[in-house]
Amino acid sequence: MSASDKLHRWLDLLAALLSRRFPVPLSELRRDVPGYADESVKEDSLLRMFERDKGELRELGVVIDTVVDSEGTGRYQLRGNDFYLPLLSVMETALPSETELLQQPRRAGAVGAGSRASLVLTPDECHTLRRAAARAASLGHPELADDASRALRKLQFDLEDFAAELPAAQVLRVDGAVFDVLSESVALRKRLTFTYHSMERNETAERTVEPYGLVFLTGHWYLVARDVNANGIRQFRVSRIRDAKMAPKPQHADFDIPEGFDLSAYASSRRAWELGNGDHETVFVAFRGDIGLVTQGRQLGDDLPVSIEPSLAARIDALATSHTIRTFRVRRRDTFLRWLLSFGGEAHPIAPHEIVTEWRALLQATRAAQMVASPEAA
Repeated sequence: MSASDKLHRWLDLLAALLSRRFPVPLSELRRDVPGYADESVKEDSLLRMFERDKGELRELGVVIDTVVDSEGTGRYQLRGNDFYLPLLSVMETALPSETELLQQPRRAGAVGAGSRASLVLTPDECHTLRRAAARAASLGHPELADDASRALRKLQFDLEDFAAELPAAQVLRVDGAVFDVLSESVALRKRLTFTYHSMERNETAERTVEPYGLVFLTGHWYLVARDVNANGIRQFRVSRIRDAKMAPKPQHADFDIPEGFDLSAYASSRRAWELGNGDHETVFVAFRGDIGLVTQGRQLGDDLPVSIEPSLAARIDALATSHTIRTFRVRRRDTFLRWLLSFGGEAHPIAPHEIVTEWRALLQATRAAQMVASPEAA
C-alpha cells in the first residue's frame, strides 16, 4: 500500500469521526471510510489495520478515544476540541472589559468545527508573541527562522494583521544553503573551503578547514573546525561564511576527529574573552607572584610560541626573572582587560601594543573612579 493510499484513508477516517457527536463502532466507520470498505478483509484484519492507523495518528498528535459501551462493544470518538486549534481574536483595548472577555473570534468557525474553542489575546500579548518570533528568527538557524515565520502565518489566519510588525531585517542572518553545507560536512567528516570575513583584520580570505561541529554561543552560530593552514582549532562565525564547498566523494571521510575531543565540553569551556564575532588575537601577559589567584590565572594561558619577534622577545627576557609570561587567545578585549584588573597589579599585558594602550587607559579610568568614590583615598 502506498503512502498516498494511507493518507487518504486517514483523512477519510478523521472526517468520519469529526462528523459525529457521539462515539461510533468500527462497523459504522467501515461504511464511511473507503479504505476499510473491502468486504474481503476479515474483521480481525480490519481491526489490526484500524489500530495501526489509530496508533500512527496518535504519534502525530491526533487522539482517538476508545469508549466501551454497556454491551462491551468498543466505540471510537475524536472530539473537536482535541483536534482543532482555538480560534483567536484580539481585544480592542489593553484593559479588557467584561464584554470583551466574552467576545467571540471575528472569524466564523469552519464547517465541522462548530465546537471549536476560542482564545482572546490582549494587544500586549500580541506584541510579546511578535517579539518572541522575531527573536527566534534572529538567532541565525535557518530552520528555526522558517519555523518562526510559519508560526506567524498560522496566527495570521485568525489575526489578519498579526505579522505586520515583524522586522524583515531580523529574519535569517545565516545563509541557509551555507548552513546545510556545513551541517553535511560535519556529518560526513569532509573538508570544507569557504571565504570568511574577519572583523578584527577587516579582510576576507579563503579558508580550508576540517569541521568538528556547530555550536550556538552568545547568540550566534559558530563552526568549530581545525584550520588546515594554521594547524589549530578555530571558531568561525557562520554568518561571516560565504561560498562554502564540501570536498567531493562524500562516501569517504577526509579526517578523524581527535580522540577525546568533546564538542560540548569545548563549547562550555570557552572563557568569556574567547567568545565574540571576530578572529582571536594573541595577548602576552606577565604574571607576578605565587598566590592562588595568580596561579589559577597562569593555568588558563598557553606557553609562548616558538617564534617571537625580536623586540618582544627582548622584553620577555627582561621580565623573565620576576614574571611568568603566558599567552591568551582573546576576542573580547574589554572582558579580558577587566579580568586582568582582578589580579590587583599582579598581572598585566605586554603585547600587542594596542592592548597595552587600552590597559593603561582602563587603569587611569579605574583610578579616577576610585578617587571620585573615596576622595580621602587620594
